[in-house]
Amino acid sequence: MVEKNKDENQWVAWLTGESTDQPEPEIFEGAGFSELKQTWELTGTAYSYRKSDPDKVWSELKEKLQPETKIVKRRRFNLWKYAAIFVALIALTSITFLFVRNTDRTGNQLVASGPVMKTIQTITQPLSYTTIKLPDGSTVKLNAGSSLKYPEKFAGSMRKVILTGEAFFDIIHDSNHPFVVEVNNVEIEDLGTSFNISAYPGKEQVEVSVVTGSVRLFDKDQKETKIIAAGSSGKFLTKKGEIIVSKELTPNFLSWITKELSFHHTPLSSVFEELENIYHVKLEFSDPGIAHIAYTANFEKLQIDDIVNVIAKTHHLSIQKNDEGYVFATR
Repeated sequence: MVEKNKDENQWVAWLTGESTDQPEPEIFEGAGFSELKQTWELTGTAYSYRKSDPDKVWSELKEKLQPETKIVKRRRFNLWKYAAIFVALIALTSITFLFVRNTDRTGNQLVASGPVMKTIQTITQPLSYTTIKLPDGSTVKLNAGSSLKYPEKFAGSMRKVILTGEAFFDIIHDSNHPFVVEVNNVEIEDLGTSFNISAYPGKEQVEVSVVTGSVRLFDKDQKETKIIAAGSSGKFLTKKGEIIVSKELTPNFLSWITKELSFHHTPLSSVFEELENIYHVKLEFSDPGIAHIAYTANFEKLQIDDIVNVIAKTHHLSIQKNDEGYVFATR
């Protein structure tokens, strides 16, 4: 026989109405009576304390309590199950966010897994140029005093580099991944091309000379955009925001590579500017009138000392050499 305490017997008798005596108040305190009363009401129990075995009544009550206990356990299990699902959803959402963040609008992955790609900057030395092979196999010849920034690996829908100074580009064309050169506030897009860009800091224009194929020259706001075909050149005037296209190549645009120069009635001010860009020396004149002298000559792979001597003798000028370069004066 299952033993019950005195309070439990009094609870059962009072709940069934078999006992009209009000139990002592203290036996109603605590959770035991409350749970018994609630279960009794839910199950509609109507056992007679006098006619039934009290032990049997209590046993049946305990059995009726058991399903309630199982329900509590099941709820706890469901709670853990839902918690696990919630955590899984958060993880899935985080993965999706990271993928979307690293994907451009065309669906191309912008950043490959592994270390973050860094940018490389190359600066050439005076009197020389550097040949760079880009990650896509394209080649760039970089003039002295210039720099080119490019990623170790092209990723995404666009191949983009940043130029300061001058460079000649021979690009492997890929229409699905356009090649774009950013210079100041201008961008030049390859359309199957080899081309030269001159964009030195402080100059008021960006010059593009196209050897093969064509390029699209445009400002970042794309207010001005022009197509420049092979054998043509274009200039972007930075102050005016204007693009001028010529059907001829810029004279001597590759002289910094070939060291071959040709002048035809060219003002000496322009001749000096060309020589400075090729040989990276300073050419000055003490008399402003020298700047307007028209000069015609062809030079092929000569040293700068030889060239300035020829110019001076041709126009009866004197030259003085200093640490930075040469100063021309009238005799």
